[in-house]
Amino acid sequence: MKIDLEEYILGHWSNRHQAQSDPTEWVSVEITWKSHEEGFQSTNYKRCDGPNDPYRRKNHKIVKISDTECIIENYHLDWTRHEDCDMIFTFDGNGWHGKLAGDKCFGYRGDKVISEIHCYGDKLHTCDKGIDVKTGEMVWGSTELYRFTRI
Repeated sequence: MKIDLEEYILGHWSNRHQAQSDPTEWVSVEITWKSHEEGFQSTNYKRCDGPNDPYRRKNHKIVKISDTECIIENYHLDWTRHEDCDMIFTFDGNGWHGKLAGDKCFGYRGDKVISEIHCYGDKLHTCDKGIDVKTGEMVWGSTELYRFTRI
């Protein structure tokens, strides 16, 4: 049986249940992954800000390596490459699990980015954080997984 990463990641996702269960700990976030021009586009936004004010928007291409391994290439909105933030995904029979392909992904403020994504078809779990390269301290993000469901 062929299992494509696109089937698992494309869609509109919300962590509303997680945020409502503990609003002091979790921000309500929505993520969309959709087909776009030459590939795909992901948009992340706080629910209170809405889709017209995202905190992250990127273009992507999915490159299949094998039936159980893919790379999601990252691009800026003008389709210039952002290869230091490419992610490698592997399929374990239950879902696709992604992490940064290297350790050279940096945010626009110069912080080192650490990211992971787990796609289970009806669930999407993510954890992103930025680390200050001088102090080694986390400056944004979470140490725990955000748990999204498809809406």
